[in-house]
Amino acid sequence: MAQQQPNKFLESMKQASQRFSSAVMDTGAKTMLKTDMVFLERDIKARKHAFGIQIYDILSMNNASTSTSEIQKAYEECQRDISELENKVRSKREEMEAIASGSGGTGNVNVNSTEAEFGAVQSP
Repeated sequence: MAQQQPNKFLESMKQASQRFSSAVMDTGAKTMLKTDMVFLERDIKARKHAFGIQIYDILSMNNASTSTSEIQKAYEECQRDISELENKVRSKREEMEAIASGSGGTGNVNVNSTEAEFGAVQSP
């Protein structure tokens, strides 16, 4: 009987250690995903900025006949680029949610209200 007590203790310590290492890995993965999302959001903002400069340059040329088609072309390129980046952000967010649900709900994901405009995600 004395032998069973240490075995139970060792087994419970082993399980606790596994849960802890799993939580650490989940936290690391979520942190990496958050970092990726921040960089993607920065890329979206930079692309919008570049679009504004591109449109300004087009309008500065004062050629009304080509301006409309060039503006439309620039807009479509920008929209396509931003859509691709937003899809990547969405994918990262889904990965974070999968990690959170896979960890038994201990890693709830919340969107901080000040960062909601850019879609950045924070964990409590």
